[in-house]
Amino acid sequence: MIEAPLLTLRQGALELVVDVAGGGSIRSLRDDGFDVLRAGTGDLRDPVQQASFPLVPFAGRVNQGRFSFEGRDYHLPINFAPEPHAIHGDGWMAPWTVARQTGDQAELVFHHEHRWAVFRYRAWQRFVLEDGRLTAEIGVRNTGNWAMPFGLGHHPYVDRRPGTTIQADVDAVWLTDQMKISTELVPVPDWADFRQERPVDDMVLDHIFAGLKGPATVRWPDEGRGVRIAGDEVLNHLIVYIPPGEDYFCVEPISHAGNAVNMPERSDTGIRVLQPGEEFFGKMQVEPFSLR
Repeated sequence: MIEAPLLTLRQGALELVVDVAGGGSIRSLRDDGFDVLRAGTGDLRDPVQQASFPLVPFAGRVNQGRFSFEGRDYHLPINFAPEPHAIHGDGWMAPWTVARQTGDQAELVFHHEHRWAVFRYRAWQRFVLEDGRLTAEIGVRNTGNWAMPFGLGHHPYVDRRPGTTIQADVDAVWLTDQMKISTELVPVPDWADFRQERPVDDMVLDHIFAGLKGPATVRWPDEGRGVRIAGDEVLNHLIVYIPPGEDYFCVEPISHAGNAVNMPERSDTGIRVLQPGEEFFGKMQVEPFSLR
């Protein structure tokens, strides 16, 4: 285990705790003591037990960790058994470093520049508490010697309380095969439709939605609370993961479709090709609100 202190930011009623060594993950986000995101559970340094973790240099699954790009074949580590695929990149599985910190802002950096790495890059996260909300920027710079496809995102967990609802304005959903690999972009079918507010208990999902406009809104009516989770024009896709029988679900603003590196013929996946030295970034906002 890597021993490192947690980083805490405060502004008004908001408190953000970040596990810098544990994948640069958010440990908790509280508004006047209420957990806006699922509070970190279990051991420190385990990103999947945290409130949210960063997705870089891609989000979602890459089919069996293999892809080809501009005449080169690549094989990524299968990094989350029993998943047979590479999932969510490298950043969430490594320690980050604090570049700067004030009372309500912090910047973390992560260098992934091993000579043998498929993706060579430098990533950053900037956390700002302001006006009653969290803004979390994530960015990446290609530090390799040739062009590569990149993606970004965040992986927030939220509590699944009695009566929880979800609503978000999305255009389409990527259907998946039996291996959970995105295969086809289609209009949102009834079974996956939460464009109108809908109880979370009505759905079981592990899908990527395209054309996100505005925030995804989660409401907990019994607590009189809600949260808006928004991506900007870069993080305009949304993973919604609602597993059966769990006390959490995930609402994840990301930049691209799953397995996009294996669909180079398509122009609608959102994947970004960065030349050496190029960079891009996206922002997520998490805004708690009262229903009363």
